[in-house]
Amino acid sequence: MIPFEEEFYIDKLKIYYDKFKNAKFNNLIINENYLNRLEGYLFLENELSYNNDKLQILELTNGERKYMQFSPKEVQGSFEAIKRVKGKVGVVGLGMGYFLQEILKKEEVTDIVVYEKDKDVISLYEANFSISEKVKLINCDAFEAQRETFDFFYVDIYNYELSKDVVNHFIKFNELHNIENYLFWGMEHFLLSCKVEEIAWVYVPELWMEMARDLFERFNDSKYIQYFKQLDENLVECVLNEFTKVL
Repeated sequence: MIPFEEEFYIDKLKIYYDKFKNAKFNNLIINENYLNRLEGYLFLENELSYNNDKLQILELTNGERKYMQFSPKEVQGSFEAIKRVKGKVGVVGLGMGYFLQEILKKEEVTDIVVYEKDKDVISLYEANFSISEKVKLINCDAFEAQRETFDFFYVDIYNYELSKDVVNHFIKFNELHNIENYLFWGMEHFLLSCKVEEIAWVYVPELWMEMARDLFERFNDSKYIQYFKQLDENLVECVLNEFTKVL
């Protein structure tokens, strides 16, 4: 149940809140905001069961565009990927650096290559965190990067939504790089929203299924199970059909 335990995700939020509060670089600003209802990973709770009246979160913006929101959804949604990655890891999308900082703690992770096309996002990260020898931050379009070999490759550029792009990106990145295990943010929610009678006939990587099963077991033991939020049925079916052609 760990990623859905208040103590776990609230502690994570507080650590990064203290680190990033009021941080800025050029047009990039990390603003403080509050949740009055809890939108987590896999669920949406109409009210806030958190034991304070307000739950503080952080938002990375450039005044016009919101890059990401560091909230319970981010912590819960990246839990399985953080738990699984090892060896040489490729990451597309730096955000505020949460995923990168968490996998840096793992001894099993030997090298990390992060692709981020916004130089200011990289500069903001570098201003707030020490640079590890394990990490290579590359300022480029990830689809135009030089070919590499990765044990794990994690794509987090979907703004917390299921997108048809996940299939095209799966194809492009696997053509560009030699990738043993490909992951993307939202993968577990997508699989758990598929109809059993449809996904039963599709080859899905065993690692994906393991991650979805493990996360659901944790979710099922939490108080949020009653608030499970199914993704759009038509979109899920469309994405699954496209994956059927390439998996």
